[in-house]
Amino acid sequence: MQFECLTAYTIIYVADVNAATRFYGEAFGIATRFVHDGGDYAELDTGETTLAFASHTLGASNFPNGYTKLSELPRPPGIEIALVTDNVE
Repeated sequence: MQFECLTAYTIIYVADVNAATRFYGEAFGIATRFVHDGGDYAELDTGETTLAFASHTLGASNFPNGYTKLSELPRPPGIEIALVTDNVE
């Protein structure tokens, strides 16, 4: 079986989707691609792999057995988000 990936996502579950979207957009100059009307989900225009933010409310519905919020971990999680650009300024 061959798997063809048409769309790739990194989704970070956060307490405030609008604040996270605004922070990453301003800090890195990334335009917002999509914001759900309810404010529980947003995407930044980051190219081939979408960087998205979702609310903990949405996370609870996606993970019915629960998950650990990044803000509640005693140490940073073992993940990285790398943004590649030709112009750092």
